[in-house]
Amino acid sequence: GVRTASVIIALTDGELQDVQFYYAEQEANRARSLGAIVYCVGVKDFNETQLSTIADSIDHVFPVTGGFYALRGTIDSILKKSCIEILAAEPSSVCAGESFQVVVRGNGFYHARNIDQVLCSFKLNDSLTINEKPTLVHDTYLLCPAPVIEDAGQVVFLQVSMNNGLTFISSSVSITSTHC
Repeated sequence: GVRTASVIIALTDGELQDVQFYYAEQEANRARSLGAIVYCVGVKDFNETQLSTIADSIDHVFPVTGGFYALRGTIDSILKKSCIEILAAEPSSVCAGESFQVVVRGNGFYHARNIDQVLCSFKLNDSLTINEKPTLVHDTYLLCPAPVIEDAGQVVFLQVSMNNGLTFISSSVSITSTHC
């Protein structure tokens, strides 16, 4: 089946012992190999180097030096970094048989581990999905070459992958072909 995107948020309130750090790093790498994005939250006496090794990058580490009470203020920051969504496609209607590019509007496209791994995915039917590398990647939109939709009345659904097709962010956003 299709794998969906996953986010893991690891929380620690102190420095990890060697064996704990080893297993945490192994599990984070295993989760990443399955397509997960890994964030770390360090509360009070944490080791930032350990957390940046476990997380996808230093940008995926959230230090909370004010203790557990200060953790509440970190939730919005985590949500802003971890939420990736597809909101719209422009155009939403195209002429059948003609080539076109699509602007995929959304949020969080810069949150990919590697911008070169972002893909636009076009589900033409239950058995045919075409992945295309965007020509432009911005945080709030992607510009993607789209496949030619041959038949009028066909509906193509859009998905985005942030990890070269390992997992997909699905949406109800679609493009419909018309007879022109």
